[in-house]
Amino acid sequence: MTAESSDTSAKPQNPDEYPLWPEEASRGIYTFPLAIDEATLADNERLVQAVAEDQRKKVGPFWTQLSPESHNGPFTSAIDILVSDGTPVLASQGGTIVDVAEVNTEWGPGPEFADKLNYVTIAHLNGEFTQYAHLAQGSVSGLNLAKGVRVEQGQQIAIVGKTGWTDRDHLHFLAFRLDSGTPEQPNPHGFRSLVPEFES
Repeated sequence: MTAESSDTSAKPQNPDEYPLWPEEASRGIYTFPLAIDEATLADNERLVQAVAEDQRKKVGPFWTQLSPESHNGPFTSAIDILVSDGTPVLASQGGTIVDVAEVNTEWGPGPEFADKLNYVTIAHLNGEFTQYAHLAQGSVSGLNLAKGVRVEQGQQIAIVGKTGWTDRDHLHFLAFRLDSGTPEQPNPHGFRSLVPEFES
């Protein structure tokens, strides 16, 4: 299976279909996919005020929202960083863009919007991938980027914009590796999420 055919943007499936999803740390070290500056952190602090305390978690300098309805199965370790539409998205590590969706404009609070998602996926030399989702329409090609283009760590690759299954401003960040499972327990999704190791 190739990265292109590993559909990480598809609607999450019932976790009971492949019930064993122990956390697995990334081998790669990643930077955060957003600028760590005063304006971005202040925006993050403002947005988290609308999230119940039991539904939020601090990851590095950023508040994230827990998303149990969509972060299950192979998406278990995905991170939803609270940040406003229009915020630049940065590559967390250098690599090659292997998949882009950026024509969608629709969004909403249920799984029926999952196929309306804009995202970009990057393959890294360590065999891992990162995916950045809920992007503004045309924001990847607007930076003269496309499938097959090499990007550097920290380079802007997109802009946050509500598309797909979402009810609030945020960037969905996923680190993953390809995974076929075992003969006894095959993985029908073809990939599994990783807990990203971020630079301190």
